[in-house]
Amino acid sequence: MAGIGSPCDDADMVLASALLAAAVAIPSGIATHADGRAPVESIYRAVNSLVDRGWTAEVIAQSAPAGTTTPLPIVALRSPKTGPAVWILAGIHGEEPAGPNAIATAIEDIARLGAERPVVLLPLLNPQGYARNWRYLNVPVYSEEIDGQSVGDSSHLLPSTDDPARPRAPSASSPEAAAITAWILARQAEYPAVISLDLHEDNLIDEGYVYSQGVHGATEELAITAVGVLRDNKVPIKQDGKTRFGEPVERGIIGPVSDSSIDELMSARQVVVDGAIRAGPGAETVLVLETPAAALPLAQRVAAQAALLQLLSKNLITTTGGY
Repeated sequence: MAGIGSPCDDADMVLASALLAAAVAIPSGIATHADGRAPVESIYRAVNSLVDRGWTAEVIAQSAPAGTTTPLPIVALRSPKTGPAVWILAGIHGEEPAGPNAIATAIEDIARLGAERPVVLLPLLNPQGYARNWRYLNVPVYSEEIDGQSVGDSSHLLPSTDDPARPRAPSASSPEAAAITAWILARQAEYPAVISLDLHEDNLIDEGYVYSQGVHGATEELAITAVGVLRDNKVPIKQDGKTRFGEPVERGIIGPVSDSSIDELMSARQVVVDGAIRAGPGAETVLVLETPAAALPLAQRVAAQAALLQLLSKNLITTTGGY
């Protein structure tokens, strides 16, 4: 079984070369968890269509955690326009398939948005987890005994609460997390994040909600819009009380939290890189969509998340102010 850093055979070398071309290619015949989600190949085929519209496809890393036999690419796509950008992320947790499927569904809307405004798309950040329905790289589900290696872990860059000059962790929890977070920071010069939308799910909740990690917290206009879109698509919304993590909910929205996630990184004003404090992405609006995975059919969750992408694209194309 191949692990990260294992020697590639000839087929892998051909794959690596292809992935550096204009469009992203992946090995054929990758087994994908059968719950109605699109095969891995279909997700990449959908996002590859953006290359025909002038987008740039780039491989962030080849993911091959222990227990897998074939590396899968973690890819990013960037619109032709540069400047203050909309970032769209999905697929961080492998058992949350609605996000990557929603992106494939709404790819034409994303393409239209990218023709008018700078956009960065990270459509499937944990392809190995998606294929296997595994939450983390090293374990399928949350465990009290084993630390799950999330591809979105940013603790090695986020300042410690005890000493802001030091990061919360001495190093990245996985090569994937290291590569993804480094790529995000490196792209801020050309595509500084203004809005970040991360599509998630939770199979342990019966009502959805939206995290708003940006400066406006629970009063963020786009977060209020997102809650409305979910409700319009018949997703039950948790209006108040607390999340299962003890976070207060206000009208379906949770304000900024410290969770060492990629979303906290996207909103961070400062990060610690190689022992030095530097500017973080500092996106003003950072939303994390959470749909109740076990409570609703996959098709309904995909439709709700796609509807948000479609409305977001429409609003950002037609508005000159606001977001």
